[in-house]
Amino acid sequence: MGEEVSEQLEIVPMQIRVIKHVRKIYGCRHCETAPVTADKPAQLIEKSMASPSVLAMLLTTKYVDGLPLHRVEKVLGRHGIDIPRQTLARGVIQCGEHLQPLLNLMRDRLLESRVIHCDETRVQVLKEPDRESSSQSWMWVQTGGPPNQPVILFDYSISRAQEVPTRLLNGYRGYVMTDDYAGYNALGAQTGVERLGCWAHARRSLLKHRKCSPKVKRGVPISR
Repeated sequence: MGEEVSEQLEIVPMQIRVIKHVRKIYGCRHCETAPVTADKPAQLIEKSMASPSVLAMLLTTKYVDGLPLHRVEKVLGRHGIDIPRQTLARGVIQCGEHLQPLLNLMRDRLLESRVIHCDETRVQVLKEPDRESSSQSWMWVQTGGPPNQPVILFDYSISRAQEVPTRLLNGYRGYVMTDDYAGYNALGAQTGVERLGCWAHARRSLLKHRKCSPKVKRGVPISR
């Protein structure tokens, strides 16, 4: 008579497996040459138990999903895998070293942009050598590139000084969109750089004056 079809979502829990690599060893019993062992499969991190899939999961959960490493440690622990967060952090750092050439290419592409947007925001690092846990640090964000292939770069610095944006955009020629922070003045003064103002920040200042000025409340123009 026919059939009735219905659909239902199902989630397959994370599966963790141990992959065993068995390498044959060959030698000649009748000669003095040393035994020969088959080559080991290529690894991103030498002498590490983490396969590429483990490293990809680690980077995705940390940077895309925003999951701190101590929570990743607990997630793995629920699956019976004991990996200290220090080991996870070391894996993240080593992956970053391997990805440095890609980062260099992304910066080259960014500097080819006609317009670059730049901003900085506070971040707090709890454990950093020779610094108090209450110290303020800064994450500098730059974005540009073609619309269909945007480039977004994050650079960490303990400083908010003007030397940071001039270093990050060294050699750039084009337009830079920023807020009114004076730390971008030196960058905007460089030859070939045209600094643009952010309308959102300009509007914020107008709204602030609107709250404080009695004339604005009565509908009188702020300036003529």
